[in-house]
Amino acid sequence: NTYKLPCSHVFHEFCIRGWCIVGKKQTCPYCKEKVDLKMMFTNPWDRPQLLFGQLLDWIRWVVAWQPLVLFFAQAVNWLLGLE
Repeated sequence: NTYKLPCSHVFHEFCIRGWCIVGKKQTCPYCKEKVDLKMMFTNPWDRPQLLFGQLLDWIRWVVAWQPLVLFFAQAVNWLLGLE
């Protein structure tokens, strides 16, 4: 199966899904035009992949910012004398 993006570029369905979901790039690989992921998932069974992608985004954000969050939490505890 192929999927045609709004910019008229055509890709295999799973290739463009992999590019958008796993690669974290919601743009056309050629012209960098924005890709609407919701339009790509017409089958209701595919929608959990979109939710899973958002969950992975949140987990990546937490892991990336964890040292800073812990530092601020410890600083607040120290300032309030809650050691």
